Amino acid sequence: MKPLPVQSAVNIRSRLQVRHWSRKAKRFAVVLSFLAPSLLLYGLFMLYPMFDAVRLSLFDWDGASPTMSYIGLDNYMNLLKDDVFMQSLFHNLVWVVISLTLVVIPTLVLAVLISKVKKGRLFFRAGFYLPSVISLAVVGVLWAKIYDPLMGPINVTLQKAGLGALAHNWLGEQWTVLPALVIVGTWAFYGSFLILYLAGLQNIDPSLYEAAEIDGAGPVRKFISITIPSLRYTMNVVISMVIIYAFKGFALIWIMTQGGPFYKSEVVSTYIYKSAFGMNKVSYATAGGVLLAVIVITLTILFNQWRERRE
Repeated sequence: MKPLPVQSAVNIRSRLQVRHWSRKAKRFAVVLSFLAPSLLLYGLFMLYPMFDAVRLSLFDWDGASPTMSYIGLDNYMNLLKDDVFMQSLFHNLVWVVISLTLVVIPTLVLAVLISKVKKGRLFFRAGFYLPSVISLAVVGVLWAKIYDPLMGPINVTLQKAGLGALAHNWLGEQWTVLPALVIVGTWAFYGSFLILYLAGLQNIDPSLYEAAEIDGAGPVRKFISITIPSLRYTMNVVISMVIIYAFKGFALIWIMTQGGPFYKSEVVSTYIYKSAFGMNKVSYATAGGVLLAVIVITLTILFNQWRERRE
């Protein structure tokens, strides 16, 4: 067989490369045509506001003046010196700790108990999920009445049971207002976390429990050695969601206490709102929002890295 001339071989190779890159370009164009609408909306309504918020935080602006004064990182430095902001950030951290305590394991135990119910399982699922579909505004008004110091069912029940000394102005005392609000927030989202756990429980191989029973393992041992390790990915999702919700909390606090009494239930989001719309310090509030976003993203990344190292 007569070999091809060198020039012909080069031409064939060039044409093949052109066809290869042409196919790649067509494939990329097809993929981009499907992604373009979502990327456009994401860039317009997510990325642009984020970058614009960072830009705005570097100025001194009241939200109405036609001019803005560039001050660099002064807003961030002033936030770190602001006692109310630091107290609000501390309250967010307390909210995270209490929420994790009330949600991660108790919700898992509740999901396991519901999964064992043979009759009425749908009723329990719907009942526990119901608070998740109620508006947070309605939840706030409802629980404000429950916590009412005079007519609220909690204090009324305590007084009728002869435990009047335990009755408190739950939303008006500095030591009870934050835990009371955390309980409300936990109650509002309990159903969402419960559904995640129930879905995860259905994916556990029943043969693992059967083998554990043969080895003489009891319910507690099976829960610790099989259920929890098998749901580690679901638990990671729940923990991440709890952390994010704890830092984003605004509606319940604003409806029930507006950060009172004396800033004892103030969190970063409510303080940002007051700074922007109450004190007309828009750039200052924007810097607080950027700082809060950085904290949430950093905590989420650190948690995911810690999780991956353990796995």
